[in-house]
Amino acid sequence: MARACWLALAACLAANLARVLSSVPTQNMEFTYLLPAGSRECFFQSVEKDSRLEFEYQVIGQPNLDVGFVMISPSGDREIDDKRKSHAIHKLERTHQGDYQMCFDNTFSKVKAKTLFFTLLISSANGTAGDERKASNDTLEVKLQDFKSRLDALHMLIQRGRVIQLMLRTFDTRDQQRQDNNLWRVSFWSFFSMVLVLVVAVSQVRVLESLFPES
Repeated sequence: MARACWLALAACLAANLARVLSSVPTQNMEFTYLLPAGSRECFFQSVEKDSRLEFEYQVIGQPNLDVGFVMISPSGDREIDDKRKSHAIHKLERTHQGDYQMCFDNTFSKVKAKTLFFTLLISSANGTAGDERKASNDTLEVKLQDFKSRLDALHMLIQRGRVIQLMLRTFDTRDQQRQDNNLWRVSFWSFFSMVLVLVVAVSQVRVLESLFPES
């Protein structure tokens, strides 16, 4: 228990220090929205050059639901092209400067709308290498830069942990909906079986009565 409290305190302190000292800014976004049936919707995100981009999406709700996904770079190239998937994780190590286009496709489904949850994590690496080269002759500055980079890495791990927690929460929601659907099916078929048994029993009684008429 004490170890867990110490780790939580250390993580909180490291996250706060990373926000103050970090020379590598990060962006973390989470969205949940409804993609209508037969539609295709796109989002745009501005990204700096040589940044690191992580993208994850999940179709929540009923099982066996999927969507198409395309990510287009500022130059017009297709970086990612998923065909009807329910869950995927993608990483770009070195991005181009400009607006990235992210499109979800549900045009193949004319009946079912899809509930989507997706996260976007962007970390910029600009300036780190240059600072380290300039501080190569200054031991103190090199150590400070190394300390900052370690804090940045820790901050990224904390952000990823938060994203994983959100995804686990999404999985719990999906499993709960599956349980509700299964409960309804079990109740329906139980009621149907009971009615069928009663009908068969009444039919058998009528047949027996017809075989032995009253004198």
